[in-house]
Amino acid sequence: PYILPFFGANFWNDWERDVHFSFYEPNGELGVALDAGVKIFGNWSRGNDQRSMSIFARGRYGFSDIEYPIFPQLDYDKFEAIVLRSSGNDWMRTNIKDVIATSLMDGSGIETQAYRSSIVYLNGEYWGLYNIREKVNEHFLDDKINVTKNEINILERNGEIVEGTNQTYNELIEFVTNNSLANSANYDVVADQVDIDNLIAYQVAQIYLDNTDWPGNNIKFWNYPNGKWRWVMYDTDFGFGPWWNPGNFWEDTLSFALEPNGPDWPNPAWSTLLFRKLTTNIGFRNQFINRYADEINTRFLATNIKNHIDLLHNNINSEIPYHYERWDSDPNLATYYRDAMKEFADQRPFYAKEHIKAKFDLPDYHELTITNYDTNEGFVKVNNNLKIQESSWEGDYFETVPVQLKAIPETGYEF
Repeated sequence: PYILPFFGANFWNDWERDVHFSFYEPNGELGVALDAGVKIFGNWSRGNDQRSMSIFARGRYGFSDIEYPIFPQLDYDKFEAIVLRSSGNDWMRTNIKDVIATSLMDGSGIETQAYRSSIVYLNGEYWGLYNIREKVNEHFLDDKINVTKNEINILERNGEIVEGTNQTYNELIEFVTNNSLANSANYDVVADQVDIDNLIAYQVAQIYLDNTDWPGNNIKFWNYPNGKWRWVMYDTDFGFGPWWNPGNFWEDTLSFALEPNGPDWPNPAWSTLLFRKLTTNIGFRNQFINRYADEINTRFLATNIKNHIDLLHNNINSEIPYHYERWDSDPNLATYYRDAMKEFADQRPFYAKEHIKAKFDLPDYHELTITNYDTNEGFVKVNNNLKIQESSWEGDYFETVPVQLKAIPETGYEF
């Protein structure tokens, strides 16, 4: 009767308990301490021995915010809630896969959670490695975008309400369902309500990184009055290949994200509808393909991803033996799964480009070379997305998909 994740156990109850929370810097200096509330956090991963937890500051405990720069990289330092995440389905593997995937997309135009790796002691007992994460809610979006939090609509999955209302979203989906988006006027109706650049960046990231616990799960999107729908990237620990198939670099996640007849999990028809219908519009299709190529040629370069993996792995490396001993596991697993992610980084570009060719029936891709004899005099923008400032640069782009190039002079020069 006892099968993971132990549905019916008391840790599935939506209980909040009193807790005293203290945060210490690596040098041992106390950063902040307060009385707060704690809940078990997560879904399937609740069945693991080391459970994730949400920490809530509430007026009834004496503090309405955790007021401290827990994440020094952010320009705000008040948090209504934070999450101590045990890495979900990546638990006792790399312990940082979700952190690696989401932080890789910093600066891409997608909302992502800040992170900080930490060691947790629970009632004085060593509880191992956790990643401190921002909690995705209206406070998180208010801080990120500087909008009024009581006007924010946050939805998940098939338009279910987290905060606010889903009326305009349901009307949008009804329109998308009943109209051809190959028609430019119909497409414009959707583009007036959806942040197209954000949606494309979001789809590119999830597809390239092979997050297959999505799009029928782990999907949240939001808007506010007169604002367009945007997507939040979170819970990506199925990325880089799921735990049972690490380094799954060959998987055609593009077809998976466009599948009209997927199973209830992970890609039912409703979850692929908007993206699927948008790709019938040639302008959107070309914009998506070019943004995908842009990312493969820069952010997703194998050397960039592997350096990013090593940086985050080395940050926790000294703690790995103690963490694995605490939870009675083999610390060599952390290296094995890290190396599988690096193999994914090496192999994925070839397969991703082949998937684009096949899915959109494109003849081939070719190398674009940009040469700049004096980088002090100007630079080149590619697809209004990449700013190429190197003296020599190359990247692969797809035949029949127009690429935009613009030479931009520096001050005092003209092109």
